[in-house]
Amino acid sequence: MWLPLSSHANDAQTKMKYTLFCSGCHTADGRGSGDPRIPDMRNYVGYFAAVEGGREFLIQVPGVATAPLKSKELAQIVNWMLRTFSADQLPDDFQPFDEQEVERLRQYVLRSELGSTRKALVTRIEEYKKNN
Repeated sequence: MWLPLSSHANDAQTKMKYTLFCSGCHTADGRGSGDPRIPDMRNYVGYFAAVEGGREFLIQVPGVATAPLKSKELAQIVNWMLRTFSADQLPDDFQPFDEQEVERLRQYVLRSELGSTRKALVTRIEEYKKNN
């Protein structure tokens, strides 16, 4: 009985952190602000976890990698976003991010190559969708 209550409390805290640190651009429901550089995450962001390089990208995006959060908190938020906005698009073998992985990945921040990296990943995602 304690696990569901604890899980619910953790999700509520994580959602609050998402609201404070992420929703300014991504909005409360993940649809994005309308700026084409901030895409709609709903029913899509989970695909990044399914393609080569996509998992890294999710953490190395500048707003994520440089967020004023501990790596454990950031892992919780990204996992929450994936489950909340795009659970059906996650691969069957998806493993949630953990603190150590996030700490390692956020050491490299995508800057000038952000657009080209995202474009290449979207192409991989479209191929993945055709084949799965």
